[in-house]
Amino acid sequence: MPENKTTEIPAEKVWNRSFICVFLTSMFLNSAFWTIVPMVSSYCLELGADLKTASFVASLMSLAAMILRPVAGMISDQVNRKRLLIITSLVYFILALLHMFARDVRVLAVCRVLVGMAFSFSSVSIIAFGTLFIPDSRLGEGMGWLSLGQVISQSLGPGIGIFLINHFGYTACFIGSAVMGLISLVCMLMIRYEEEKKPFKLKKFSFNDIIMVPVIPYAIILGLFSACSGLDNTFIALIGKERSIAGFSLFFTAYSAGMFLTRPVFGKLLDRRGLDLVIYPSLLAMAITGVMTGAAASTLALIISACFKAVGMSAGSQGIQADCIKKFGKDRAGVVSSTNFIGMDIGNVIGPILGSVVVEKHGYRTMYWGYGALTLIAGSLIYMIVRSYEKKREAAA
Repeated sequence: MPENKTTEIPAEKVWNRSFICVFLTSMFLNSAFWTIVPMVSSYCLELGADLKTASFVASLMSLAAMILRPVAGMISDQVNRKRLLIITSLVYFILALLHMFARDVRVLAVCRVLVGMAFSFSSVSIIAFGTLFIPDSRLGEGMGWLSLGQVISQSLGPGIGIFLINHFGYTACFIGSAVMGLISLVCMLMIRYEEEKKPFKLKKFSFNDIIMVPVIPYAIILGLFSACSGLDNTFIALIGKERSIAGFSLFFTAYSAGMFLTRPVFGKLLDRRGLDLVIYPSLLAMAITGVMTGAAASTLALIISACFKAVGMSAGSQGIQADCIKKFGKDRAGVVSSTNFIGMDIGNVIGPILGSVVVEKHGYRTMYWGYGALTLIAGSLIYMIVRSYEKKREAAA
């Protein structure tokens, strides 16, 4: 692959001008996406759709993003990533404004599919592009900070959207989302970046161009991590109501706060000691989360469970992604990231589906305890097997 050339990557410095701009781009563009997400179903109902149609339209963004991720990863590795993100930000700015003119559910559905396509490219490209401005020796820390911008956006975006709708209406929500998309575009334009790459050309198809096969075991482990988020998003509120836990929403607040505090810390630990040191404790932390959430009977228990989840996700999820990019190189960061995202998408979708089957027959406690046991055992076995294979291959080389 051709080499990248950037004008500013100070040795051993994470917070350089370009990285700050990528961080702000990530935070504002993701906030723009998430600002509209919570209101899609209610907007559909206002347009006259039934609940089933509204739910389907609300899921179109995630579905389109998941389907397009392999293509997004491949293209991200073959074109100028800065230009790709500029185009993505501009497209989203236009799409956010077009929501105002979607007076028919079918038009809104088309908008959500296009938004999902833009989200697919942005989520992969931001990670791949951001790594170019992080020193190799601090890649874990840098990715921790970069992913923290996404955590902030997922926490703030829906709240901003709901506030705008409640006080000013749907049009204000669309405009606010568009403004954040425009800010991300400005941040991207401020980055000093040059690239020596050949123009994008269609070439003979290779499966490794869209799915990085050696990354698949890591993507499966990431799927186990993300399944927990799918379960929590689906069942925490139901558990809170069933067990009369008034402050169940503090679970998500504690989780966001825990992620904010722990991601940079575990990023530094990853850089110094490697993935082997953090992966097993992270799997144990996710197992404890399952056990505690399944047995939780108070707000405090849910808060403690959320803290363990933050530790597990910070150490394991970010650690795997950073380690994979270190192994396979920044020039393949697009397809590496997209492969990992696919694993996370699948876990996020399958987790609640399987979880609901278990809940119907055995209840929430058994479902969460089963998740904890599966994550600890399967995750540990997969990692031990893949690391054993990698060490044998390194020794043979």
